[in-house]
Amino acid sequence: MEYNSKGVLNSLFRTRNLLLTPKREWERIAPENSTTKELFRNFSFPVIALCAIIAAGGSYIHTKDVLIAGSKLFVDFLALNLGLYCAAKLIILLAPNFQLQIDEVVIFKLVIYSASTFCIFHGLAQLFTPFSFLNQICLLLELYFIRILWLGISSILPIASNKRPGFTVMASLLILVLPLIFERMFSILFRLPLTI
Repeated sequence: MEYNSKGVLNSLFRTRNLLLTPKREWERIAPENSTTKELFRNFSFPVIALCAIIAAGGSYIHTKDVLIAGSKLFVDFLALNLGLYCAAKLIILLAPNFQLQIDEVVIFKLVIYSASTFCIFHGLAQLFTPFSFLNQICLLLELYFIRILWLGISSILPIASNKRPGFTVMASLLILVLPLIFERMFSILFRLPLTI
């Protein structure tokens, strides 16, 4: 399947809907059948590419160096996608601890869609000077993905209500921490200014 503008626009509209009306959007997502590859290609890649472009723009504003901005674009795109992939794989490994036997695609769907808001605010935070008021507000808004994750877990996972808080905490930590670890690691490898 080829990229087309309609597909990219659909991923941006879905991200907007997850931000504004997450419960209703999860009801639309639940019956959809997609492979992991399709989820990354049709949703994750376009959204994360937009976030990486925003972050690279912020890097260029602060450094006035095209090479650093280009490296930042590559690092953010790679780190966020790799971090979300590894987070989903670890959640799949830990799912039996919560008495869950579910399809891998459901976990990838949960991680990719809920993390889209984290990625958007993560990119926006880098437009502003580190530790500035607006930077800190964007970093705080990154945590909104936890609410979206909670609603997604309620909508698409057959999990007991007493296990839902623990599962949400575990999944939230993995979704939050792994992309940031990869971003820090790649920033060091590419000798980029550290902004985390």
